[in-house]
Amino acid sequence: MKTPGLSWSAMLFLGALCLSGSALAQEQVQVQRSPEALRMERRVQLVKLWGMVRFRHPSAFSKPADWDAAFVAAVPKVEAARDDAAHAAAVQGMLAALGDPATKVEHEAPPNPGPPPALRGLKTWEKDILVLDLRNLLGAQARQDLKALRQTLDADAARARAVVLDLRMRGLQRYGLPWVLPQILPHLVDGELRVPGMREVVHVGLKPQNGDPSLYVTEFAVAPDELIEGTPGKKPSLLVFLADEGAAIDPAILALRASGKALLVAEGPLDDSAINLQETVALGGGYRALVSVNESVLAFMADVTRPARLRMEGPDEGMRQALALAARPPKRKAPTSAAFRPSGVWRLEPGYEDAPYPSREQRLLAGAKLWTVVHYFFPYAHLMDQPWESRLPGLLQKLEEAPDAKTYALALAEAGTWLQDGHVIMRGHPELQRFYGVGPQIWVTDIDGKAVVLEIRTPKAAPGLAVGDVIESVNGEPMEARVRRFAPYTSGSTPAALRDNVLRRALSGAEGTTSTLSVRGAKGAKDVKLTHQSGWTPPASTQPPYRILEGNIGFVDFRLLEAWQVPEVFEKLKETRGIVFDLRNYPRQSMWALAPYVDVKGSRPYAQYERPMTGGTREGRQKLSDAVPANDTPKYRGRTVTLIDTRTISQAEHTGLMLEATAETRFLGSATAGANGDITHAVLPGGIVFTFTGQDVRHGDGRQLQRQGLVPHEKLRPTIAGLQAGRDELLERAVQFMLSIHRNGR
Repeated sequence: MKTPGLSWSAMLFLGALCLSGSALAQEQVQVQRSPEALRMERRVQLVKLWGMVRFRHPSAFSKPADWDAAFVAAVPKVEAARDDAAHAAAVQGMLAALGDPATKVEHEAPPNPGPPPALRGLKTWEKDILVLDLRNLLGAQARQDLKALRQTLDADAARARAVVLDLRMRGLQRYGLPWVLPQILPHLVDGELRVPGMREVVHVGLKPQNGDPSLYVTEFAVAPDELIEGTPGKKPSLLVFLADEGAAIDPAILALRASGKALLVAEGPLDDSAINLQETVALGGGYRALVSVNESVLAFMADVTRPARLRMEGPDEGMRQALALAARPPKRKAPTSAAFRPSGVWRLEPGYEDAPYPSREQRLLAGAKLWTVVHYFFPYAHLMDQPWESRLPGLLQKLEEAPDAKTYALALAEAGTWLQDGHVIMRGHPELQRFYGVGPQIWVTDIDGKAVVLEIRTPKAAPGLAVGDVIESVNGEPMEARVRRFAPYTSGSTPAALRDNVLRRALSGAEGTTSTLSVRGAKGAKDVKLTHQSGWTPPASTQPPYRILEGNIGFVDFRLLEAWQVPEVFEKLKETRGIVFDLRNYPRQSMWALAPYVDVKGSRPYAQYERPMTGGTREGRQKLSDAVPANDTPKYRGRTVTLIDTRTISQAEHTGLMLEATAETRFLGSATAGANGDITHAVLPGGIVFTFTGQDVRHGDGRQLQRQGLVPHEKLRPTIAGLQAGRDELLERAVQFMLSIHRNGR
């Protein structure tokens, strides 16, 4: 982090930031690398810099499309750079697209400050104009001198018509004295001065780039206004600040200027580096990039700009100009909206749908986008088997070498699997649609290494198929051969969930087509026609979502339960010995209505979750928790058993977390899918929408859920023989358990 001129509150932040590595060490490493290795390294570096700007620079909030073009234009220039200077120029070309002079490339070696200027005294007078040359406070006696100055400053301010404050640092100490002005201004300000806080773009999760509704947000966050309270007494009518490119500009100067109480005279160009925070990124070869990560709400500009002094000796024309303005200030115009920065604009991410096989540079842009959104917004990166940082070089190489649209799209699909997240989906690209087709209207699971039909969701799509049938081939192709074809492009959070996902994908096909399944059922081998159709919807609630089983044991099917039915369910089941909840499905958002009825543990948190936060100066997580609000709903105090397997995913797992914490339910079956947390959507070139989990959800006590799932207290898997006989072995075991509890008086 570069140390610019900052408000005193911002200075506290800087102590925690430092440069990573030295320029010398980087140069030594580069000397030992081949030109190709150096090219690849610079390309990776460009991606990371691009991503930092994309999600942390305030200007990139409203100009994502322009920033895409800047990357595409920079890639060949960075790759072709023959030396460090050419590399730095190529990166500067990309940063220039932001229109922020403070975000730039500079040499790490400090500029030669030249001879120091001749200073006036700390406090001098030009008739009734008080001149404060604050540069005198750079010495060892600075704090004592400042204390002495403040003791007389109220009296001096009362007799001064105007005050000139010299902040120029050329030839002295760049961005020096940021701590001085806040201590002086109360003696020069009449009444109260509100100083708007700095603002930064903040992302809480990744706001879906395709426009889908979401709980994740992107917005400008503005620090609270700071208040400067003037000391009693008469004050000067005007303050004139004299600055140069090395000066530290306090936001209070802009507030005074906006209120018509101050003027700013600049020697040479001024930019936001004098006032904001900047992240420093080493580029190697003695160069570094500076990236603005916040900005003043008030526009930063000078009232008068003079050329920078060629020589420090001789007449001080800057001071002459400042004194002239103090003596005869220009007529001030009424403040307008131009004095404020433009507000941010949320725009959808461009998808470049008209280019299913993007150019080489746009394919690398796709890699930059995918890697960056995962880097900043995937909350489970710490659970990946391989660090995400190490994936970038290989991803870029795969995309660069992709010879056609299909290979390009599948390279991105493969990269999605690296997240090991059951919510990962790549869709929208025509080649992906052709490759994946649509999923089957059946649920298949692995039992003893075989693809076994566990559920038929749309019977008319597969007439003749039965639960328990073992699928051996599809259109004559062995099932395991199809599995090998689809496995590299299928994601899952746990080995079992991944295996089931691949089995279902192996049964996919083009919309409206029919495949022949060779299956082995209870009566032997047979062929079944499977029609591929999309748009499966849960069954209509034409039957009650509950029933009473033998031994006065209740049964609730979350697949059918609607929120409005919950009161009726508990009225009917309130006298039962226990309830078996079937969570081997995706619920209908009934858990929030159900929770008060089973919350016998006193509304303790049933889930903790964290949303990644990034942007500006903020890096971390927003921490939240879910608990059942206090209520007087009648409680069900019987024992509960919840049936689970890999079909239990996301909202189903969240329902399980609630039952675990509120009712201390007993889980029976096999581990759930291990993928929980509201999803988010990124958009990649070629019209691809990339879906992944956007927040980290854990058990109420903080234990890991992702990539583990809800773990059953009693493990039990159905058998092929049991399924073919029409038995629900998990439900049978749950009833047996409930009856044993009753017999034993527990």
